[in-house]
Amino acid sequence: MITKIKRSSRSRALQLFEPPPEAVYSIEAAARLVDVPRRRIAVYCRYGLLTPVANEHGYYFDGRSIKTLRAIEGLRSVCGDDLAGIKMILRLMNEVQRLNSEVHSLNLETTRSNNRKVKKYERRT
Repeated sequence: MITKIKRSSRSRALQLFEPPPEAVYSIEAAARLVDVPRRRIAVYCRYGLLTPVANEHGYYFDGRSIKTLRAIEGLRSVCGDDLAGIKMILRLMNEVQRLNSEVHSLNLETTRSNNRKVKKYERRT
């Protein structure tokens, strides 16, 4: 009896790789990590969907760029080749993430303030 191995679970495991924030990747490495052609990455850069890090040796992509590239590929499965729509969605996703971070920060600040008030009240009684 021959058992088929599911390839999708293996490729999923590769997609879960979290690049270290300080790492940088060439366009070839980024293409391999996300499994997209180099030419498509260049198109994304041209349309402003992806911003490579430039230095004297060429263009490189950091961990954030790899995550963005994965998000673009995920959105392409829904939006197709509507790069303007994908750009707008990415911008909105970044704004939501920023606002969530701000709300989290405000919640922490409120909790700390409330804790100080409770301690002050407990000392008086």
